[in-house]
Amino acid sequence: MASRKVGYSLKRLPSGLGSYPRVLLTRRPDLLTLTDPPEIEIRLDRVRIDPRKVAAYAAVCAFDAESVRNGYLPVTYPHVLAMPLHLRIMGLQSFPLRPMGLIHVSNTIAQPGELAAGMTVDLQVAACNYRKTDAGLTFDMDTELRRGDEVLWRETCVFLSRWPEAAQQRSGARPARPPKAPRDARVLAELEVDLARAWSYARVSADFNPIHLSDRAARFFGLRGAISHGMWSLARSLAEPPVDPPLAVGRLETQFLAPVQLPARVCVKQWDEQGQSRRALCDVRTGRVHMYAYWTTAPATPPSETATGA
Repeated sequence: MASRKVGYSLKRLPSGLGSYPRVLLTRRPDLLTLTDPPEIEIRLDRVRIDPRKVAAYAAVCAFDAESVRNGYLPVTYPHVLAMPLHLRIMGLQSFPLRPMGLIHVSNTIAQPGELAAGMTVDLQVAACNYRKTDAGLTFDMDTELRRGDEVLWRETCVFLSRWPEAAQQRSGARPARPPKAPRDARVLAELEVDLARAWSYARVSADFNPIHLSDRAARFFGLRGAISHGMWSLARSLAEPPVDPPLAVGRLETQFLAPVQLPARVCVKQWDEQGQSRRALCDVRTGRVHMYAYWTTAPATPPSETATGA
């Protein structure tokens, strides 16, 4: 879809929580009539990676505390650092989609440079690359951490805004049923996930989306009840030993297949597939995969856009 470009430069990191009134209350155009969604970019220079905030995030996601004290930065942490800029974009009048209806379909992270707590970096975030699919309208939320001209970390989050129900029925689009993990997959950990854990992640990530924190709010937005944060699911899966370090020439690919309905008992599983080691968060009772991730150096392929949520 053709898109005009809009750019902003900020002088300080905005409040993530303070952006939610605009995110929740700003009126959006009808999805079926949307023809020219703008590409929106926000830049912010000289953002410090606060070691105390990194430690708090690592504790909630179960990354090894000693490794973090020794300088290890979880590969998923820059997503949290940039979250206030994501929310600023979604709170703008010019952002065309209803944020509470968005589904996080997939995620790609690459870390070509060295990152550590205490560093100062420049942030650049853009909502771009809108395209129509059978299930709805998708777009990318691209994030880069830079130091001068060097890109240290980049991420592409693919989000889906579903067509209205009547349009979905006409197109025949239906969410794919999540697969089960292979029978020989190793179980690395089992854990309970509940609203208390969701609130803990919200405090360290600035992701106070009400669908993760309240059954009533989640039902208001069309869900059966509160669901876990997708990026917590990814981080918690990656935190379980052995922790694979980022590949300087590779990327971390993640597919979100089904939301974790709270409360839930889930497990972290690992298996080898097509020469790759895959990590997944799975339902203990059914064995179905909520999300899976893997490091790869293979050429990028278009993401699946039929997921049911993250």
